[in-house]
Amino acid sequence: MEIENLVDKKIIETVLNKLNINYSNHKYFTDGASSRVILLNNQYLIKQNSKLALQAEVTFLTHNKSEMFQKLIYVDPNFEFVVYSFITGNVMKKVENPLSTFKKLIEIVSTYPDFSGNEFGYLDEPTISWSDFLNQEINHSSSNLSSIPINSEFAYSQIHILEQYPFSKKLLHGDFGTHNFIEENNSLKGIIDPMTIAGDPLYDLLFAFVSNTDFVLNISLEKLYSLIDEPIEKINSLLIIVLYSRFSRCLKYHPKDIDVYLNLWNKLINYKN
Repeated sequence: MEIENLVDKKIIETVLNKLNINYSNHKYFTDGASSRVILLNNQYLIKQNSKLALQAEVTFLTHNKSEMFQKLIYVDPNFEFVVYSFITGNVMKKVENPLSTFKKLIEIVSTYPDFSGNEFGYLDEPTISWSDFLNQEINHSSSNLSSIPINSEFAYSQIHILEQYPFSKKLLHGDFGTHNFIEENNSLKGIIDPMTIAGDPLYDLLFAFVSNTDFVLNISLEKLYSLIDEPIEKINSLLIIVLYSRFSRCLKYHPKDIDVYLNLWNKLINYKN
């Protein structure tokens, strides 16, 4: 078997030995992920990343009981790599059934486990509070948004509103968007690549909502409020912050969609006023 480097060769040999399987084939995934990913025998995903990032992923997947997430097959004791089951299908670029899919996402988020640690935000780069995490998210996006007419101060002001709404801290997926949803026959089949966050599960739902314009264009704000069992003011405030961050990703990855998100932003501003 021809392998790109000695590290990969050693890891593949270790996995073959630990799982007691024979080598058939392997290939690399380079789909924009920060990790180095090898698909072994069309069945096992071997992921390499920083130790803290892999530990965070394992924490989420170990404690989450939903059948929709990747299954852990093997964890290297030193967290040099992790092996997951491979979910066949395609990345969900278009959401064929936005309402039913979003209802499914609500069910999935409802399974999120409690988190008793002191951390908030990304487990591999934690903050001391949920407000600090949200503040960092806005900060990170602000430098990229000078070309569009949105007010960062309005986004920052929502943090103070959210502080009025306590929540039960959960382990979140953290990158809960359609770019990490796998579909088959126009139906959600699985969810991959957590970037584990400790925080309010509403964050993941709203992150998913703005991750694809099919949700935004086909689920009204009024319908969104009716689906999510949270106060409307809280939904709006967190949606404003999550949407602010989405602008940055939109400009980088799918700028043609910017007007859809600006229209949603204006609706939220009008509601708040």
